Amino acid sequence: MKVCLIQYNPAFPKAGLLDAYNEVVESYMWGFAALGYAVERRINCFDADALNIVFGFSVPYQLGLLDTFPENTIFFNMEQYVGKPLVNTSVHYLANKFQIWDYSLGNVATLNALSPKYPVFYAPISYAPILEKVPKGVEQDIDVLCYGDLTAERGATVRRVAAKRPDLTGLSAMILCNVWGTQRDEFVARSKVVASVPRGNIFEIVRISYLLSNKKPVVCEYRDEMEIEEDLRNGNPIIAGVEDFRNKCQELIDNDAERARYAEQGYEIFRQRDIRTVIKQFFS
Repeated sequence: MKVCLIQYNPAFPKAGLLDAYNEVVESYMWGFAALGYAVERRINCFDADALNIVFGFSVPYQLGLLDTFPENTIFFNMEQYVGKPLVNTSVHYLANKFQIWDYSLGNVATLNALSPKYPVFYAPISYAPILEKVPKGVEQDIDVLCYGDLTAERGATVRRVAAKRPDLTGLSAMILCNVWGTQRDEFVARSKVVASVPRGNIFEIVRISYLLSNKKPVVCEYRDEMEIEEDLRNGNPIIAGVEDFRNKCQELIDNDAERARYAEQGYEIFRQRDIRTVIKQFFS
């Protein structure tokens, strides 16, 4: 069977945030090839002779393209839908026509409540060795990095982290917005800690998986209602409340040995998730 992995990312207007899907697509590219499938990756078009897996559906929906895809097309969702009314929405329309894969158990339950044409398949974000590409041995002159949409919550967290003490000492902090690929990797390499501040109620595993794969320490802001996978609940990544967030970052920054140990532990935990296992579970 031939597999075609597809992203819709128009050149104009350029929606750079869709590049956030790149590492997930790359992991599946590696996984399918490792399992012996003929696999290719395409941008903005599908292969009529292949099983097409489309990462993200909002752009093809907005372009009026959903009805042009073969019936066996799979759509991989990486948006958050828990707690949102979806009846008679574009998501409902998609669920009535195509197989959906989703990275979140909360999303899976929400989408299955729509009585979709096919049961939604839980496809946890998983490890592939191709993800290990952040440069090593780089001088780490940034204490805390945060990247993604510049939301009010993220801005407030970074301001608290970077706040000066009475003696005018403090942490260096940086926010990146709409920066991806090798340029993002350069800043990740320079950072001692990466901060994760979720937009919704689902743990940011899409972003954090890449960091764990590259042995980068992560501190995550915690909310009581946040959905976190069981294998990541026990201390890696560190999950801190709003008031304790800066202190947790500071503890890692002040202790090089502990930071290295923590990064290695996170890597080993996440590496237990094998992308090939996810693929085999669906096609078995």
